[in-house]
Amino acid sequence: MADTHPFSNMAASGVHTKALGLAKKYLNKDSRILIAGSGEGGLEYQLLKSDLAANAISALDIDPAQYKIPDIECQYCDLNGTIPFDDAIFDVCFSIEVIEHLNNPQNLVDEVHRILKPGGMLMLSTPNVHSIAQKLRFLFSDEFQWFRDKDHKNLGHIHPIFDWLLKRMIQNRFELVEFDAPTFQLRLLTKAPGIPMPVRSTLFSDINVYALRKL
Repeated sequence: MADTHPFSNMAASGVHTKALGLAKKYLNKDSRILIAGSGEGGLEYQLLKSDLAANAISALDIDPAQYKIPDIECQYCDLNGTIPFDDAIFDVCFSIEVIEHLNNPQNLVDEVHRILKPGGMLMLSTPNVHSIAQKLRFLFSDEFQWFRDKDHKNLGHIHPIFDWLLKRMIQNRFELVEFDAPTFQLRLLTKAPGIPMPVRSTLFSDINVYALRKL
């Protein structure tokens, strides 16, 4: 399930498609959408291909200079701080492969909760550290894939978001409605070929995609 479009290189294969698949039941032409951490604009590109109006989409990134969607303005925002929008104005927020980059991931959850309307949806993705392959890697190396020193240096990954940590972060703010992943595969090594699995479990996913509803 590849995300094959001109701006797909900044996200893992399939993660945009999966997030949009979870979100589509909550989206319509009247939805107001925030992309918190836009990168080059790959998610916006797919939203526009789905006939959602550009004026319904707001984009934020810490480096707006890299943004490549001409129909949408991308504003500067450090998501460790305040999101520059009023309370309760968005229907859906996407934050795809962002939270693990933040010094203060709790702030992202709190700020998105603030700017979403009651019942609004947060589509959140992050690398999975609960898979069998990750557990074996940590057992033998004390490291998780995507959170090694070189990943911190080259990718800016800071915080692995464990399921138990996410539950604490969203407590009294969001409820988990759905969980999915681009693929579910049994791997014994994080870079080894995988065996497709019919079970949706964090034991078999490389990236977790969560649909969270504001309480």
